[in-house]
Amino acid sequence: MSPCQCPRVPPAHIEVIPCKICGDKSSGVHYGVITCEGCKGFFRRSERRGPSLACHRGQRCDIDRATRTRCQHCRLQKCLRLGMSRDAVKFGRMSKKQRDRLQAEVLEQLEKREKNREQTRENREQTREQTREQTREQLENREKRGKWEKREQERAAPGPPQPPPAGRCPPLSPAGLECPLRAADAVSCCHPCVLLSHRATPVPSELLTQSVLLSHRATCHPRAEDLQGHRWATFSPEEICAYQSQPMAEMWQRCARRVTEAIERVVEFAKRLRGFLQLSQHDQIVLLKAGAMEVVLLRMCRALDAATGAVLFEGKLAGPELFRSLGCPELVASVFDFARGLSALRCSESELALLSALLLLNAGQPLSPSVPKCPQVSLGLCSHLCHSVSPQLPAPGRLRALCSQHLEQVQVFRRLHPAGFSAAFPPLYRELFAPDAADGSAGTR
Repeated sequence: MSPCQCPRVPPAHIEVIPCKICGDKSSGVHYGVITCEGCKGFFRRSERRGPSLACHRGQRCDIDRATRTRCQHCRLQKCLRLGMSRDAVKFGRMSKKQRDRLQAEVLEQLEKREKNREQTRENREQTREQTREQTREQLENREKRGKWEKREQERAAPGPPQPPPAGRCPPLSPAGLECPLRAADAVSCCHPCVLLSHRATPVPSELLTQSVLLSHRATCHPRAEDLQGHRWATFSPEEICAYQSQPMAEMWQRCARRVTEAIERVVEFAKRLRGFLQLSQHDQIVLLKAGAMEVVLLRMCRALDAATGAVLFEGKLAGPELFRSLGCPELVASVFDFARGLSALRCSESELALLSALLLLNAGQPLSPSVPKCPQVSLGLCSHLCHSVSPQLPAPGRLRALCSQHLEQVQVFRRLHPAGFSAAFPPLYRELFAPDAADGSAGTR
């Protein structure tokens, strides 16, 4: 090969360059610009009609594949701005400078495609590795759970009474139950089946705590890392005045939607608890009606700013004054006082998760005979809570009193706004806190 000769670059595949107008797949050079068939036909039709198009959005419309049909004026202006013209077909072949620029753009698009393919392959391989790791962990956990359940079945099998170990005396009274009972009292756990299952061996505390904590983290919003690593903005005085000037019905509707979203996450949390889905549907509903609002109030302390005493509401920190238009200052003040008091205890995520599970599994409601399927979980939680968080728990009846206040205010709103009551509250909120007369008092304790 002589020095003056250089290897020829393969012919440019113009189709790899997307349409200059909308970004769709191009079909070649049309009217001097690389475009798709759609933009080519649009330009041809627009040139025939003449300048009769108008924009109703200030001539600032973005033109892409999804929006190209919304504003014909801005689409035509972009065509003209990028050089589309009927005269372009008269110039014949492109100049060498134009060919080189086009070839460089083709090579750039080909390199970008290859990088995207490599990235996709890497992501796919990474996903496969993660899936294999998760499957391996699930199999290991399943094997551990199977061994534990087998040991429990062997221990639960009837057999001759075993003598107590040397140097130890068997308990002669129920004194050995005092610790779980104190934990149960601390969180208003009064279901009788918890007391009937003390002979069963509880779930190992580490596995139990980890399982409940994972369920808690998966169903909490915002996440713990978002709360710690993000500085939330506060409502401005103008925004506070706007909230305070809202009609009572509108503010109740806004808060009811936020509470309903939180309750839906509590329902998902309950479904993940070991033993909950083994209950009958009736018993699941009874437990959720009795304990869901308590868990919502408990989780509220996570989103409280200790420095200002404000709570996260609709993406910003809000104080009690924001909720003035609700017309229930006593309830708002009580809820904020409880959140501030619980936040001051600096409970860990594990403690909040365990306490939430206890509130749901020990609702203190008359249930059907299917309930004894979950007392082992309740017993394990009570025992673990007794050693970790019971000295710091709030007064036993505090949460129940707040829920009663909330129900009273819902009934007050119902009397004040009987016509718009159904429209103001989401269906789940009405079912839990404002049942019809035919449903009785299912939502109360």
